[in-house]
Amino acid sequence: MATTAITETDSTDLTPIVSFGLITDIHYANKDDCWNYSKTFLRRYRNSLNLVDQACNYWLNRIHPISFIIQLGDIIDGSCQTNETSTDDLKLILKQFRNFTPIYHIWGNHELYNFTRNELLNGPLCSFDTKNISPGHYGTLFVCPNLRVIAIDTYELSLLGIDKNNENYIKAMNLLKEYNKNENVNDPTGLEGYQQRFIKLNGALTQKQLSWLKEELMKAKHLHEKVIIVGHIPIHPKAGDELALLWNYEDILDILWTVDNTVLAYIAGHSHEGAYFYDEKNIHHLTLHAIVECEPDTNAFATVHVYKEFLIIQGVGRVGTYRIDLSN
Repeated sequence: MATTAITETDSTDLTPIVSFGLITDIHYANKDDCWNYSKTFLRRYRNSLNLVDQACNYWLNRIHPISFIIQLGDIIDGSCQTNETSTDDLKLILKQFRNFTPIYHIWGNHELYNFTRNELLNGPLCSFDTKNISPGHYGTLFVCPNLRVIAIDTYELSLLGIDKNNENYIKAMNLLKEYNKNENVNDPTGLEGYQQRFIKLNGALTQKQLSWLKEELMKAKHLHEKVIIVGHIPIHPKAGDELALLWNYEDILDILWTVDNTVLAYIAGHSHEGAYFYDEKNIHHLTLHAIVECEPDTNAFATVHVYKEFLIIQGVGRVGTYRIDLSN
Protein backbone atom coordinates (compact mmCIF):
# COMPACT_ATOMS: atom_id res chain seq x y z
CA MET A 1 0.00 0.00 0.00
CA ALA A 2 1.27 3.45 -0.81
CA THR A 3 2.53 5.38 2.19
CA THR A 4 1.67 8.80 0.84
CA ALA A 5 -1.30 10.53 2.43
CA ILE A 6 -4.56 11.06 0.60
CA THR A 7 -4.09 14.03 -1.69
CA GLU A 8 -6.52 16.28 -3.50
CA THR A 9 -6.94 15.10 -7.06
CA ASP A 10 -8.68 15.98 -10.28
CA SER A 11 -11.38 13.68 -11.61
CA THR A 12 -10.31 10.97 -14.01
CA ASP A 13 -11.62 10.04 -17.43
CA LEU A 14 -11.26 6.34 -16.64
CA THR A 15 -14.35 4.23 -16.05
CA PRO A 16 -14.49 3.00 -12.43
CA ILE A 17 -14.96 -0.67 -11.62
CA VAL A 18 -17.63 0.37 -9.14
CA SER A 19 -18.84 3.57 -7.46
CA PHE A 20 -20.82 4.10 -4.25
CA GLY A 21 -22.12 7.02 -2.20
CA LEU A 22 -21.36 8.18 1.35
CA ILE A 23 -23.47 10.49 3.49
CA THR A 24 -23.75 11.05 7.24
CA ASP A 25 -25.35 12.92 10.14
CA ILE A 26 -28.46 14.04 8.30
CA HIS A 27 -30.33 14.62 11.60
CA TYR A 28 -33.66 15.33 9.93
CA ALA A 29 -36.33 16.73 12.28
CA ASN A 30 -39.32 18.98 11.80
CA LYS A 31 -37.94 21.65 14.11
CA ASP A 32 -36.51 25.15 13.89
CA ASP A 33 -32.82 25.76 13.31
CA CYS A 34 -30.65 26.04 16.41
CA TRP A 35 -26.97 26.21 17.34
CA ASN A 36 -24.91 23.12 18.03
CA TYR A 37 -23.60 22.52 21.54
CA SER A 38 -20.43 24.56 21.01
CA LYS A 39 -22.33 27.41 19.30
CA THR A 40 -20.11 27.13 16.22
CA PHE A 41 -22.53 25.82 13.59
CA LEU A 42 -26.24 26.31 13.06
CA ARG A 43 -28.12 23.03 12.74
CA ARG A 44 -30.66 23.29 9.93
CA TYR A 45 -32.87 20.27 10.59
CA ARG A 46 -35.54 20.80 7.95
CA ASN A 47 -32.96 21.74 5.32
CA SER A 48 -31.55 18.21 5.59
CA LEU A 49 -34.42 17.07 3.36
CA ASN A 50 -33.25 19.43 0.63
CA LEU A 51 -29.61 18.38 0.94
CA VAL A 52 -30.41 14.67 0.69
CA ASP A 53 -32.53 15.45 -2.37
CA GLN A 54 -29.60 17.33 -3.91
CA ALA A 55 -27.24 14.47 -3.17
CA CYS A 56 -29.57 11.98 -4.85
CA ASN A 57 -29.93 14.27 -7.88
CA TYR A 58 -26.15 14.41 -8.11
CA TRP A 59 -25.82 10.62 -7.97
CA LEU A 60 -28.63 10.09 -10.49
CA ASN A 61 -27.04 12.42 -13.03
CA ARG A 62 -23.48 11.14 -12.95
CA ILE A 63 -21.89 9.54 -16.02
CA HIS A 64 -20.86 6.60 -13.82
CA PRO A 65 -23.85 5.36 -11.77
CA ILE A 66 -23.43 4.39 -8.14
CA SER A 67 -24.11 0.80 -7.07
CA PHE A 68 -25.16 1.54 -3.49
CA ILE A 69 -25.15 4.16 -0.71
CA ILE A 70 -23.70 3.90 2.79
CA GLN A 71 -25.55 6.12 5.26
CA LEU A 72 -23.15 6.50 8.19
CA GLY A 73 -25.64 7.19 10.96
CA ASP A 74 -27.86 9.79 12.68
CA ILE A 75 -30.37 9.86 9.84
CA ILE A 76 -32.95 11.54 12.09
CA ASP A 77 -32.43 13.69 15.17
CA GLY A 78 -33.04 12.65 18.76
CA SER A 79 -35.66 15.40 19.07
CA CYS A 80 -37.97 13.28 16.89
CA GLN A 81 -38.34 10.90 19.83
CA THR A 82 -39.23 13.80 22.12
CA ASN A 83 -41.84 14.93 19.61
CA GLU A 84 -43.11 11.35 19.22
CA THR A 85 -42.62 11.59 15.45
CA SER A 86 -39.72 9.14 15.01
CA THR A 87 -41.46 6.68 12.69
CA ASP A 88 -43.04 9.32 10.46
CA ASP A 89 -39.86 11.40 10.28
CA LEU A 90 -37.82 8.34 9.36
CA LYS A 91 -40.26 7.47 6.57
CA LEU A 92 -40.04 11.02 5.25
CA ILE A 93 -36.25 11.17 5.09
CA LEU A 94 -36.02 7.67 3.60
CA LYS A 95 -38.35 8.80 0.78
CA GLN A 96 -35.76 11.43 -0.14
CA PHE A 97 -33.44 8.61 -1.19
CA ARG A 98 -36.05 7.65 -3.80
CA ASN A 99 -35.39 4.31 -5.44
CA PHE A 100 -31.72 3.96 -4.60
CA THR A 101 -31.05 0.36 -3.58
CA PRO A 102 -29.37 -0.93 -1.70
CA ILE A 103 -28.75 1.61 1.04
CA TYR A 104 -26.65 0.28 3.89
CA HIS A 105 -27.48 2.02 7.15
CA ILE A 106 -24.98 2.38 9.99
CA TRP A 107 -26.50 3.08 13.40
CA GLY A 108 -25.48 6.22 15.26
CA ASN A 109 -26.48 7.45 18.68
CA HIS A 110 -29.53 9.27 17.32
CA GLU A 111 -30.99 6.10 15.79
CA LEU A 112 -30.74 4.65 19.29
CA TYR A 113 -32.33 7.74 20.89
CA ASN A 114 -35.36 7.17 18.65
CA PHE A 115 -35.68 3.39 18.62
CA THR A 116 -34.70 0.43 20.75
CA ARG A 117 -32.08 -1.88 19.31
CA ASN A 118 -34.76 -4.55 18.82
CA GLU A 119 -36.93 -2.10 16.90
CA LEU A 120 -34.00 -1.22 14.65
CA LEU A 121 -33.23 -4.88 14.02
CA ASN A 122 -36.78 -5.35 12.75
CA GLY A 123 -37.11 -2.06 10.85
CA PRO A 124 -35.99 -0.40 7.61
CA LEU A 125 -32.57 0.56 9.02
CA CYS A 126 -31.47 -3.06 9.47
CA SER A 127 -29.02 -3.64 6.61
CA PHE A 128 -27.18 -6.85 7.54
CA ASP A 129 -27.93 -10.48 8.27
CA THR A 130 -28.02 -10.44 12.06
CA LYS A 131 -29.19 -14.01 12.63
CA ASN A 132 -25.94 -15.08 14.27
CA ILE A 133 -24.87 -11.74 15.75
CA SER A 134 -28.08 -10.23 17.14
CA PRO A 135 -28.36 -7.74 18.80
CA GLY A 136 -25.24 -6.61 16.92
CA HIS A 137 -25.61 -4.89 13.53
CA TYR A 138 -22.51 -5.29 11.39
CA GLY A 139 -21.40 -7.07 8.24
CA THR A 140 -19.20 -7.28 5.15
CA LEU A 141 -19.98 -5.90 1.70
CA PHE A 142 -18.15 -7.51 -1.20
CA VAL A 143 -17.84 -4.44 -3.39
CA CYS A 144 -15.84 -5.86 -6.30
CA PRO A 145 -12.95 -8.29 -6.81
CA ASN A 146 -10.18 -7.50 -4.32
CA LEU A 147 -12.15 -4.96 -2.28
CA ARG A 148 -14.55 -5.39 0.61
CA VAL A 149 -16.22 -2.87 2.91
CA ILE A 150 -16.61 -3.90 6.54
CA ALA A 151 -19.33 -2.11 8.49
CA ILE A 152 -18.98 -2.13 12.27
CA ASP A 153 -21.46 -1.45 15.06
CA THR A 154 -19.89 1.20 17.28
CA TYR A 155 -22.77 1.07 19.78
CA GLU A 156 -23.08 -2.66 20.41
CA LEU A 157 -21.65 -1.92 23.86
CA SER A 158 -23.42 1.24 25.03
CA LEU A 159 -26.19 2.64 27.20
CA LEU A 160 -28.40 3.40 24.21
CA GLY A 161 -31.41 1.53 22.88
CA ILE A 162 -31.37 -1.27 25.47
CA ASP A 163 -32.93 -1.99 28.84
CA LYS A 164 -31.03 -1.05 31.99
CA ASN A 165 -31.05 -4.72 33.03
CA ASN A 166 -29.33 -5.76 29.80
CA GLU A 167 -25.86 -7.27 30.29
CA ASN A 168 -24.31 -4.86 27.77
CA TYR A 169 -25.92 -1.88 29.51
CA ILE A 170 -24.44 -2.94 32.83
CA LYS A 171 -20.99 -3.48 31.26
CA ALA A 172 -21.18 -0.10 29.53
CA MET A 173 -22.20 1.71 32.71
CA ASN A 174 -19.42 0.09 34.69
CA LEU A 175 -16.91 1.12 32.03
CA LEU A 176 -18.13 4.71 32.03
CA LYS A 177 -18.12 4.97 35.79
CA GLU A 178 -14.44 3.95 35.90
CA TYR A 179 -13.63 7.30 34.30
CA ASN A 180 -16.71 9.51 34.48
CA LYS A 181 -17.65 10.37 38.06
CA ASN A 182 -20.48 12.75 37.14
CA GLU A 183 -24.06 11.93 38.08
CA ASN A 184 -24.96 12.63 34.44
CA VAL A 185 -22.67 10.33 32.44
CA ASN A 186 -23.21 12.42 29.32
CA ASP A 187 -21.35 15.24 31.11
CA PRO A 188 -17.57 15.31 30.42
CA THR A 189 -16.78 17.65 33.32
CA GLY A 190 -13.57 16.55 35.02
CA LEU A 191 -12.41 14.43 32.09
CA GLU A 192 -9.29 15.52 30.25
CA GLY A 193 -7.93 14.84 26.79
CA TYR A 194 -9.05 11.62 25.16
CA GLN A 195 -10.79 10.51 28.37
CA GLN A 196 -13.54 12.93 27.40
CA ARG A 197 -14.81 10.12 25.15
CA PHE A 198 -16.24 8.36 28.19
CA ILE A 199 -19.71 9.86 27.89
CA LYS A 200 -23.09 8.38 27.08
CA LEU A 201 -23.25 9.52 23.46
CA ASN A 202 -20.37 7.20 22.49
CA GLY A 203 -20.00 3.42 22.59
CA ALA A 204 -17.73 0.47 21.89
CA LEU A 205 -17.38 -2.83 20.09
CA THR A 206 -18.00 -5.98 22.13
CA GLN A 207 -15.30 -8.62 22.35
CA LYS A 208 -17.41 -10.83 20.08
CA GLN A 209 -17.45 -8.15 17.38
CA LEU A 210 -13.74 -7.45 17.76
CA SER A 211 -13.03 -11.15 17.21
CA TRP A 212 -15.28 -11.16 14.14
CA LEU A 213 -13.52 -8.09 12.76
CA LYS A 214 -10.11 -9.71 13.18
CA GLU A 215 -11.32 -12.84 11.39
CA GLU A 216 -12.73 -10.79 8.49
CA LEU A 217 -9.47 -8.90 8.10
CA MET A 218 -7.43 -12.09 8.17
CA LYS A 219 -9.67 -13.55 5.45
CA ALA A 220 -9.17 -10.43 3.35
CA LYS A 221 -5.40 -10.54 3.82
CA HIS A 222 -5.28 -14.22 2.82
CA LEU A 223 -7.24 -13.40 -0.36
CA HIS A 224 -5.06 -10.34 -1.10
CA GLU A 225 -8.07 -8.06 -0.75
CA LYS A 226 -8.11 -4.45 0.39
CA VAL A 227 -10.59 -3.26 3.02
CA ILE A 228 -12.44 -0.07 3.81
CA ILE A 229 -14.02 -0.03 7.27
CA VAL A 230 -17.03 2.17 8.04
CA GLY A 231 -18.68 3.03 11.35
CA HIS A 232 -20.43 5.94 13.00
CA ILE A 233 -17.80 6.84 15.61
CA PRO A 234 -14.19 7.73 14.71
CA ILE A 235 -11.55 5.28 15.95
CA HIS A 236 -8.48 7.52 15.98
CA PRO A 237 -8.00 10.45 18.38
CA LYS A 238 -6.69 12.64 15.56
CA ALA A 239 -9.71 12.00 13.31
CA GLY A 240 -12.32 14.01 15.18
CA ASP A 241 -13.33 15.80 18.33
CA GLU A 242 -12.08 14.38 21.64
CA LEU A 243 -15.72 14.05 22.73
CA ALA A 244 -16.54 11.90 19.67
CA LEU A 245 -14.26 8.89 19.94
CA LEU A 246 -14.88 5.16 20.34
CA TRP A 247 -14.50 4.04 23.95
CA ASN A 248 -12.23 1.11 23.03
CA TYR A 249 -10.54 2.71 20.04
CA GLU A 250 -7.17 1.27 21.10
CA ASP A 251 -8.50 -2.28 20.80
CA ILE A 252 -9.72 -1.78 17.25
CA LEU A 253 -6.56 0.04 16.16
CA ASP A 254 -4.47 -2.84 17.52
CA ILE A 255 -6.42 -5.22 15.27
CA LEU A 256 -6.19 -3.00 12.18
CA TRP A 257 -2.48 -2.42 12.69
CA THR A 258 -1.65 -6.14 12.94
CA VAL A 259 -2.97 -6.86 9.43
CA ASP A 260 -0.36 -5.23 7.21
CA ASN A 261 -1.20 -3.79 3.80
CA THR A 262 -4.89 -4.64 4.06
CA VAL A 263 -6.92 -1.79 5.56
CA LEU A 264 -7.04 1.25 3.29
CA ALA A 265 -9.26 3.55 5.30
CA TYR A 266 -11.71 4.00 8.12
CA ILE A 267 -14.61 6.31 7.28
CA ALA A 268 -16.92 7.72 9.98
CA GLY A 269 -19.35 10.46 10.93
CA HIS A 270 -20.37 11.62 14.44
CA SER A 271 -17.76 14.40 14.73
CA HIS A 272 -19.73 17.00 12.77
CA GLU A 273 -16.92 19.27 11.66
CA GLY A 274 -15.16 16.43 9.87
CA ALA A 275 -11.48 15.48 10.00
CA TYR A 276 -8.71 13.57 8.28
CA PHE A 277 -5.65 11.78 9.66
CA TYR A 278 -3.09 9.44 8.08
CA ASP A 279 -1.85 7.10 10.78
CA GLU A 280 1.50 5.42 11.39
CA LYS A 281 0.35 2.18 9.73
CA ASN A 282 -0.71 3.90 6.49
CA ILE A 283 -4.44 3.86 7.25
CA HIS A 284 -6.47 6.88 6.17
CA HIS A 285 -9.01 8.08 8.74
CA LEU A 286 -11.69 10.22 7.10
CA THR A 287 -14.55 11.71 9.10
CA LEU A 288 -17.25 13.22 6.90
CA HIS A 289 -18.89 16.55 7.72
CA ALA A 290 -22.47 16.54 8.97
CA ILE A 291 -25.30 17.31 6.56
CA VAL A 292 -27.30 19.05 9.30
CA GLU A 293 -24.64 21.72 9.89
CA CYS A 294 -24.23 22.74 6.25
CA GLU A 295 -24.92 26.29 5.11
CA PRO A 296 -27.98 26.54 2.83
CA ASP A 297 -25.81 26.94 -0.28
CA THR A 298 -23.53 23.94 0.31
CA ASN A 299 -23.67 20.22 1.04
CA ALA A 300 -21.51 17.39 2.45
CA PHE A 301 -21.40 13.96 0.82
CA ALA A 302 -18.99 11.89 -1.25
CA THR A 303 -18.76 9.27 -3.97
CA VAL A 304 -16.14 6.54 -3.88
CA HIS A 305 -14.88 5.52 -7.34
CA VAL A 306 -12.85 2.30 -7.37
CA TYR A 307 -10.27 1.73 -10.12
CA LYS A 308 -7.73 -1.04 -10.63
CA GLU A 309 -4.79 0.75 -9.04
CA PHE A 310 -6.40 3.45 -6.89
CA LEU A 311 -9.67 4.79 -5.57
CA ILE A 312 -10.97 8.32 -5.49
CA ILE A 313 -13.22 9.73 -2.77
CA GLN A 314 -14.91 12.55 -4.65
CA GLY A 315 -16.35 15.01 -2.16
CA VAL A 316 -19.03 17.63 -2.66
CA GLY A 317 -19.36 20.83 -0.65
CA ARG A 318 -17.60 20.59 2.71
CA VAL A 319 -16.07 17.20 1.91
CA GLY A 320 -12.76 17.22 0.04
CA THR A 321 -11.73 15.04 -2.88
CA TYR A 322 -8.99 12.48 -2.21
CA ARG A 323 -7.06 9.67 -3.83
CA ILE A 324 -5.86 6.43 -2.19
CA ASP A 325 -3.27 4.32 -3.98
CA LEU A 326 -4.01 0.56 -3.92
CA SER A 327 -0.50 -0.59 -4.78
CA ASN A 328 1.55 -2.49 -2.21
